[in-house]
Amino acid sequence: MQALKTQVAGIDVHKEVLVITALIGKAEEEPQATQFECSTFTEDLMKCGQRLLELGVTDVALESSGVYWKPVYNVLDPMGIRVTVGNARHMKNVPGRKTDMNDSHWIATLHRFGLIRASFVPGSEWQRMRLLSRHRTNLVEDLSRVKNRVQKVLEDGNCKIGSVVSDVFGVAGLEVLKLIAEGVLHPDTLAAAVKTNIKKKEEIRKSLTHCLTRDHCFVVAVLLQQYEELKEKLDQVEYELLQKMQPYSHLIDKLKEIPGIDQTSAMAILTETTADMSSFPNERAFAAWAGVAPGNNESAGKKKDLNAEKVILI
Repeated sequence: MQALKTQVAGIDVHKEVLVITALIGKAEEEPQATQFECSTFTEDLMKCGQRLLELGVTDVALESSGVYWKPVYNVLDPMGIRVTVGNARHMKNVPGRKTDMNDSHWIATLHRFGLIRASFVPGSEWQRMRLLSRHRTNLVEDLSRVKNRVQKVLEDGNCKIGSVVSDVFGVAGLEVLKLIAEGVLHPDTLAAAVKTNIKKKEEIRKSLTHCLTRDHCFVVAVLLQQYEELKEKLDQVEYELLQKMQPYSHLIDKLKEIPGIDQTSAMAILTETTADMSSFPNERAFAAWAGVAPGNNESAGKKKDLNAEKVILI
């Protein structure tokens, strides 16, 4: 098999060190291998990129190892080196020969013959917006965990407000929670705080007749403070993201035409896919990248009923 690339390097990426193998040579000849190591500090990464350029390397391949590939990509790509980030599961070396140097040589060899399929890596602007969008998702998950903890504390004290109020963190529920956080425990006082129109109003007092103690009140107060802080951070992140997405408001409006897609969902979709669809040959390739297309697993003329392979979003 003839090589498709003649000036390549493979990088085995770790948290603190990179192991690099450069393969330089004509397609029909055995390439000359140069191997060296480099730390992952930015200055050392820049020196590594300069050495690769001096060796004549134009293409580099590396595994998508956690977040450790990102600094390497962010330094080498602006230097004019084409960086291919491959799925680690598609680049496994032969068992029994596992060393970092062998791994980097194997990656370089695969890349030399064009056997590494590049992952979709958006431009720097979209990567920054992805960072905000994914942080927003993390904050929403943190909020959900705090809400669940409050529910557990209430159930521990047999406070059943969650059985008569659709949302404990709605207007009525929050008023009750704030009173409990302040140490108010009398069911009549708590029931009087519920002024919104809710179903089962006659059961409000029964649901607020509880076994809560001062310790329960203290924990609820701590959790409510955490809830308010997370809400404030979430609003800040959403505002920052909205400002950065202003140039793409027309695309957000278009996505919102899809049933079930609101502004937040539209921004999340856009930050993951970007506004440039040229990376995907057709809609089938896009669906496969998004993980909503079934995989093809055929052997001896029979198709295996397996779940579609999960896509690693980087």
